Formats: sequence, structure tokens, C-alpha cells
Amino acid sequence: MKYFDAHAHYLHGKFNRDRDRIMRDMHNKDGVEYIVNSTSSSELDRGLEFAKKYDFVYLSILDDGYYMEEADLEKDEGLIDELLVESVVWLKELCVRNKKIVAMGEFGMDFRRTKLTPAELRKQTFWFKKDLEVSRQVKLPIVIHSGNACQQIFDLLKEADMPDYGHGRGMIHCYLGSPEMAMDYIEMGYLISITGLVTHRSARGKNLVEVVKKIPLKGMVIETDCPYLTPEPFRDKRNDSSFLRITVEEIAKIKNVSPEEVAKITTANAKLLFGIK
Repeated sequence: MKYFDAHAHYLHGKFNRDRDRIMRDMHNKDGVEYIVNSTSSSELDRGLEFAKKYDFVYLSILDDGYYMEEADLEKDEGLIDELLVESVVWLKELCVRNKKIVAMGEFGMDFRRTKLTPAELRKQTFWFKKDLEVSRQVKLPIVIHSGNACQQIFDLLKEADMPDYGHGRGMIHCYLGSPEMAMDYIEMGYLISITGLVTHRSARGKNLVEVVKKIPLKGMVIETDCPYLTPEPFRDKRNDSSFLRITVEEIAKIKNVSPEEVAKITTANAKLLFGIK
């Protein structure tokens, strides 16, 4: 079987000791055909070199050139938009030079460690909309992060309703919302990303099982989010793409289909999403 890891963090320090070995082994022995590595602004150069080194690695990227942490969102929006235009020009040129860049993100909203106040909601909404606009103009699919912000993210994406996001699509990374919302996302053109959490017996894991029961295979991709979210029975270990096999087997059991079918369809979905032929 061949697997597509739609979201990973292989530049994380937890891979410094044996990164080359596990990359080699996953591709040659474990059937990992493609990986999209999430790359922050601060590690972009490393990310580009990483993707150049491994033929099967692609990138989702961020650019924070238009971010102003202490900005007055009303007074400074004009300046922010000027910086945003410069970022779009730079990103377009970067994508022309680097065909391994296939997505924008991850970006979104997060209220796990920040209290959801009206001011904080307004601030995160403002920047989320700017990120969406950059992605729309650069014409790359989006990788959406939601930290205790499922409804807020959904409402904003539904409101945006921009069919010219790359390939008309994006993926909801590490999906934690309801089964019903997952179906609504699929109707809107997004893919639901399933992680190793589907094997956990926590409340989040049990909810993800219900999501997998409800949505079609054509509406999902799989990811590790490594080094995080390792599936059972290896939950205490560092995650990597070789564990996709366990996630695929769990999905197959839930859907009453073969693991081969799950791997084949989710790989095809990811290739279409990221424009990989």
C-alpha cells in the first residue's frame, strides 16, 4: 500500500537525531509515497532545502511579512494591506521558482491558551481573513488550523465562499468538529483530515470515529501531524509517517472496507488537492 501524509512537521527538533534515516526508511520500506511538510516563516529556507533533498516531500508555507502584532486594526489596516500586496508578489515569485510549494498554511484561529473575548475574536478574525486573502491571490489550497474554534472557523469559511482558492479547495487539518459540520465542509469543497486520534479512546477520539462513520472516503485525507498525535498502541512515542498504516487500518475497520481502498482513495484525494500529478 502507498500512503500520503497530508500534514507533518519534520523540521521539529524531535527529528534532529535521526531525520535522514526515518525519511529514507518510510519511503523505501513503509510505503509513504508523499508528505506535505508544514513550514513556518522562520524555517522557510530549511523547508525548501528539505523538500529539495527528498523527491517525495512537498511544502505548505506561511508568510508573516504583513503581520503587525501590536497593530491598531482600524488605523493600521491600510499599511497592513500594502504589506500584504508585497507578500503576495513575493509568494507568487517564490512559487514559480519552487514547484514543491503546494499549499498555504497551516493558519486559522486558536483559543486553547487564549481566552475567547470579543477583542481576541476580532483580532484573530482580522488576521484569518488576511491569510485567506493571500491564499486566494496566490492560488494555493489552504491548510486550516482550528484550536477550540470550530464554529468560528466554519462560519468565516462559509462567509468567504471563494471558489478560486487553489483548486477550489482546502483541508481542515486535524479535524475535531462534529460529523454534521464535516459533511457541510465537504459540501463546501473542503477535505476533512483524519489523524491518529481516530484510534484513541478519548472523547476527541470517539468523536472522530463518528466523523469517519459519516463522511465518504472521497471527502477525507490522512495526516500524522507528527511528531504529535501518535496512534494507539504507540501513543507515548514520537509520531512519524510510518504510523499512517495504523490510521488507515482503523478507518477501514470503521468503514467496513479494505485498508487498500482507504489508502488508494485518500492518496488520490490529497494528490488532487495539492495538484501533484
